[in-house]
Amino acid sequence: MKTIYRAVIKLFAICLVLAASTTLLCAQATTPLDSTYLANLATFSKNAHSLASEIWPGMKIGPFCIFRVNGPAYIMNHPAPPEARLLHDSIYSFKQSDYALAGTTQTPINNHLTAHNNYGQPMYVSVNQFYAELFHELHHVYQRTAIKQLKFENLADLLTYPEDPHNDALRQYENEALLEMLLGPAEKFNENLNRFYSCRTLRKAIIGEKYSSYEKSVESAEGPATYCEYAYMKKYSTTATEQEFIHKRFYYSLTDPTYGREGLRNKHLLSGMAQCIILTRRFKNWQTEYYNSGMPLNDFFFSKLPAKQVKLPTLASYEAKAQYFTTQEKEKHAQNLAAFNSQPGRKITLIFKTQPEFRGFDPMHAEAVNDSLIIHSTLLKLGKGTNSFTAINQSALTRINKQVWSVKRVTFFVPDGAVKYENQVFTCTDKTVSVQWEYSKLEESGNGYIVITTE
Repeated sequence: MKTIYRAVIKLFAICLVLAASTTLLCAQATTPLDSTYLANLATFSKNAHSLASEIWPGMKIGPFCIFRVNGPAYIMNHPAPPEARLLHDSIYSFKQSDYALAGTTQTPINNHLTAHNNYGQPMYVSVNQFYAELFHELHHVYQRTAIKQLKFENLADLLTYPEDPHNDALRQYENEALLEMLLGPAEKFNENLNRFYSCRTLRKAIIGEKYSSYEKSVESAEGPATYCEYAYMKKYSTTATEQEFIHKRFYYSLTDPTYGREGLRNKHLLSGMAQCIILTRRFKNWQTEYYNSGMPLNDFFFSKLPAKQVKLPTLASYEAKAQYFTTQEKEKHAQNLAAFNSQPGRKITLIFKTQPEFRGFDPMHAEAVNDSLIIHSTLLKLGKGTNSFTAINQSALTRINKQVWSVKRVTFFVPDGAVKYENQVFTCTDKTVSVQWEYSKLEESGNGYIVITTE
């Protein structure tokens, strides 16, 4: 009876909290989805503090926030929370739009790096999966604020990563060896360790030091964070659906065949996670030793588990598939460029007199067609103030000078009537594209315009 009474009181308190936040957010009414995630936020805080001390010695839990786009945001553990309403359990509520929060990442809020995640997305199999992702981001907050010697990836390197069938064939075999180290028989561990090491060595000769270092940098930062995500799901999942998700997301995605740059970064998130799991099984407090070493995770892994190069079997079936599918991936670039250029609407090209400030892009949805052309599918931001360009969920094509952030021109499509040019200022306002730029010359070209900027 007491248990039922406490449950009723808790539900009543949540209703009061939601009523208060509804008043705060005015027209932004809260929904049952908001209440579901808010009701679990304080529990997540307790879980995060407990699990951090258990799986990663020294990890401090920083500020964290959950939100829905065009809805509420709820923040906890923040030393200087934004101007917002205090709800309960040190939870503050404010509008997501106040800080333009987006995605699953970390953002400075009042000068404190804050992990955040958007629960208004349909892909979560459970509340635990959502909060496991938030725990992942909290480890990144810890890395960026406390582990100064950790080197993060250069996201631009992903765009130019070599698409080589021999590399793809070896990587597939390498990841299978790594999965065998995780899930296979103990007596085969050293054999699989040597296979894993040998594949790495051979692939480095194919892709070179730059891209081998890129892979290591992804593993070094994302591996521990993904390990934290995995550990959260492993500890707090309770359903068969969640168990199935764990196997698919963290184990078998490692060996799902992918070619070219497709899924490349995710593969190294998972290979880094797998190395963390193996180290945890074999060495106590390796986490502190790793971060203090300043070494890439993969180098640290082999320093703890010495391996030797061995002769690999003939990988004929791996090579045959890679030759076919890697070629297809490379052909997609030309097809995607043709599809971009055949869009309806006005075709606009801004040619920059001087290089604009590169303010943001989504590396997971940017495609290098060749050495000088990049298609940005979800996000591109250039310039600021009176000279600015923003495209969200709208393709934009940049011509670059060697580096992704060195943009010489940008091409995009907008509906008829979205363009204005007055007083030597070119403007475009659409649902997905916003442009304002001073120009020195404007020319009509076919179904669009070529705009040469003043700077």
